[in-house]
Amino acid sequence: MVPVLLRLKNPNSIDDRQHFPRPDLLRLPTYSLNGQWVVVPDKKNRGKVLQWYSKTNVQKILQQWYNIDEFESYPVIVPFPLEASKNNEFHKQSGITPKQVIVHKRYWYFSSFSIEDINTGILHFGACDYKATVWLNGRLLGTHEGGYTPFSFFTHFEDTNYLAVLIEDSISPSQVRGKQTFLHKPFMVWYTNITGIWQDVWVEKVGSSYISSVACQRTESSVRFVIDVATSENIANDFKIELLIYASQVHGKKSALKTPVRTYRDIVMFDVFKKGQVVFEVPQSLFTPWSPQYPALHPLQIVLKKGTKEADCVYSYFGRRDIVIKNGSILLNKKNLYQRLLLNQGYYPEGLYRPADISMYRTDIETMKSMGFNGCRIHEKIEDPKFLYWADLLGFLLWEEMPSYYLPLHKNMKKIYAQFQEVIIRDCMHPSIITLVLYNESWGIYSMFFSKRVRDSLIAMFNRVKSDFPGYMVIDNSGFHHVKSDITDIHHYLKRFEDIEEFYRRLVAGVREAPLWANLISMILGKENIQTPYLKGYADTQVPLFISEMGGFGFGMYQSEAKTLEESFQKHCAILAKFPQIQGFCYTQFTDTFQEENGVCTFDRTMKAKLLPIMQKALSKHIFW
Repeated sequence: MVPVLLRLKNPNSIDDRQHFPRPDLLRLPTYSLNGQWVVVPDKKNRGKVLQWYSKTNVQKILQQWYNIDEFESYPVIVPFPLEASKNNEFHKQSGITPKQVIVHKRYWYFSSFSIEDINTGILHFGACDYKATVWLNGRLLGTHEGGYTPFSFFTHFEDTNYLAVLIEDSISPSQVRGKQTFLHKPFMVWYTNITGIWQDVWVEKVGSSYISSVACQRTESSVRFVIDVATSENIANDFKIELLIYASQVHGKKSALKTPVRTYRDIVMFDVFKKGQVVFEVPQSLFTPWSPQYPALHPLQIVLKKGTKEADCVYSYFGRRDIVIKNGSILLNKKNLYQRLLLNQGYYPEGLYRPADISMYRTDIETMKSMGFNGCRIHEKIEDPKFLYWADLLGFLLWEEMPSYYLPLHKNMKKIYAQFQEVIIRDCMHPSIITLVLYNESWGIYSMFFSKRVRDSLIAMFNRVKSDFPGYMVIDNSGFHHVKSDITDIHHYLKRFEDIEEFYRRLVAGVREAPLWANLISMILGKENIQTPYLKGYADTQVPLFISEMGGFGFGMYQSEAKTLEESFQKHCAILAKFPQIQGFCYTQFTDTFQEENGVCTFDRTMKAKLLPIMQKALSKHIFW
């Protein structure tokens, strides 16, 4: 393949970064390895034994692309899941249908590429589902587990490079899998599996000393920028880091300035493992507040210098937003925030987890905003950084929710938190993310009903997130069965609107606990979907109330007495207007998603109804500040 050089006209501008894999953290030059690769199904698990990763074998496999023989190699498009219709050529030639992909469990991806003038650099993978093992030119670079988080390797490159990636996937309920079915076919609200490389693959040129990560922590008075540095030099001295902060910009309104408004400098000290870290404490007052009404972002430049020479440079941006809870209300930058969200599951025609055209990330957000919504709850998926980029630029609020596993084992709780840490480290620069959700509807932790150890572990996880990643609202278990949460968020799919109003009235009156087993059995039998907000003994009446799932009109299990989408939405809004104590809502859902045909838009993003006038009329006292 021929790597594509990604260019940026003005590194000090927040605009025109959408074609980079990580618009919030990039280098120049960057080379994209997206495109046509070769895949070999490893049906008999023989690839490692036969050393398919060796340079000789990779060359042979690539040469036999159109002469399928010993290696059974097929063309595939990266970065789209193997199940996606974008990979129809793979399905056609291999005879492996989308439903059959998961049966084979192991797939080898192969590619070769040449990049002039790069001796050392970083090979990046945005996300591979589920476990990836990577070899370059026959050398093992490493392994990564988790289908939603990035990983990378510092490595040496040759004139021609041969890349082999083994992807292993399964239907194990212990995997952090989200809405991917854990049976052999989709059912109820679980969909097709996602296998393979589904986010970008790219190479960044760096030298022997480089910036290995950039993260931030938001506190009440300051922002802590944490910059990690790595080196392969035997004697690493005379290194320093510069953090250049530029004036704020608003997409389409303010032009970029050439000189920073503030520069911070510090010396890098390396440990015996040749790792260094610099922390800059920057006052909040230096930054312009970000909000949906004024999405101000500050370009950042982080420079590693050896002596007076530049050794590495990365470009980022930062948005300041203060999200706090006071007297049962949610405040954004000291103003009351009424959230009107859509549930967004992040599936796309042709590409499944990724749109065929990345401009759809922007279009989706603009569509939701045009309908009157100011944010979305990304449900059971960690979304591509390019979607988060457009949310930052366009002023769109996000709830980031960890995808679920389904087997309630304690080791799985540790696994999900490890992957959650990778998510937040990746996404901490995005001001649009205001809420973090650890679990959804007790999926994977049903043992909490009778196990105090599980409940204590969930509380400990909540406390650790609040300590390690300040500056967010955190929800322990979205929907119901809370034990400790910043928000009492509720899911319900009640058929009768008088029952909905009565339910809200009880919540506002302070009711937080209800019989568990009767409600749970009723939900399992499909009679109604409503659960106790808190488990017995854990009720909290001081935190804000939020309806984080409602509506769902048109989905077979959750029927409504309303006859149209407009009627359903209008009646929900009219009831919400009676209860100003409720801090917002999330309507189910943005688009029809496979068997769930309950979207406000069709799967191809055609609007089903005009909801903005309904919202403006019913909720005008709440939302337009």
